[in-house]
Amino acid sequence: MSDAGHEPGIPDQTPGREAGDEEQLLVHQPVTLSYADYEELKTLAKERDDYLKRLQRAVADYQNLQKRIERFRDNARESIVRSLAEEILPMADSLTRALQAAEQVEGAENIVQGLRLVEREFYGALERLGIQPVEAVGRKFDPHFHEAAMQQQVAGVPPNTVVEELKKGFVLGDQVIRPSQVVVAAGAGRSSQGPAASDEQREEGETAG
Repeated sequence: MSDAGHEPGIPDQTPGREAGDEEQLLVHQPVTLSYADYEELKTLAKERDDYLKRLQRAVADYQNLQKRIERFRDNARESIVRSLAEEILPMADSLTRALQAAEQVEGAENIVQGLRLVEREFYGALERLGIQPVEAVGRKFDPHFHEAAMQQQVAGVPPNTVVEELKKGFVLGDQVIRPSQVVVAAGAGRSSQGPAASDEQREEGETAG
């Protein structure tokens, strides 16, 4: 028979003790280890740290390997594309000459149109390979991208400005496959023919003379 005032199904709580006190007492209860157990725990902790370091080194080695493989793949692709470009770029010169010749022929509008279509497709294929033409006409002469075939005095054009492109140059990324052969605007008093000479070259010539 139940005590008076105590309803069935409700746990009895002793005054002064809150729920969860027993769990807290168990958690904060000190644990006594023997010296052998303590040494074993130290050994296990050291093994855990060793395994963690090995895992970290393995992950780092794997990431470095992936980077090396990626660089090797990029270098191999670039080498293949460069070799291919050196074989097919003369076609660009042939297309340019054919287009210039056709433009001089009266009534060859259809031929010119067809050649321009072939030229667009050709340069589109080069672009898909990552090959871009060098910007030349109107740019300041840059010996990294341009090869001066001659100098020419042009009114109203600053010296060392590219005024004509004789042969188109191409780049693959930041590497020059071949420079553009260009005509460069000469300053006053300079020769209008022959390869463009740098200031250093002219000074050396004057000194030698």
